[in-house]
Amino acid sequence: MNIKNIQNIANIYGEQTKVNKSSKSQTTRTAQQPDEVILSSHAQETSQHLRTLKGMSEVREGKVKELSEQIANGDYKVDSRELAERIIAYSKNERLY
Repeated sequence: MNIKNIQNIANIYGEQTKVNKSSKSQTTRTAQQPDEVILSSHAQETSQHLRTLKGMSEVREGKVKELSEQIANGDYKVDSRELAERIIAYSKNERLY
């Protein structure tokens, strides 16, 4: 077996190794940069509204106090027609889902 130009083959292999090392170092530098998230103004407004809502009470304290006083005094009256209409409307909406 006669092998010629072994030096040229070694040089080509050496060049390829340098290219691979260079691309790996660029990948490493890119991977070390921190991630960054930029929210749109709409997303920022939505986030602010959610924080405001989370800070609010789910119970309307004034309304509860008013109704409690009416019940305690015997002044609380229920409009039966309005109650029936709301029950019917609610049941119609439930069937849609």
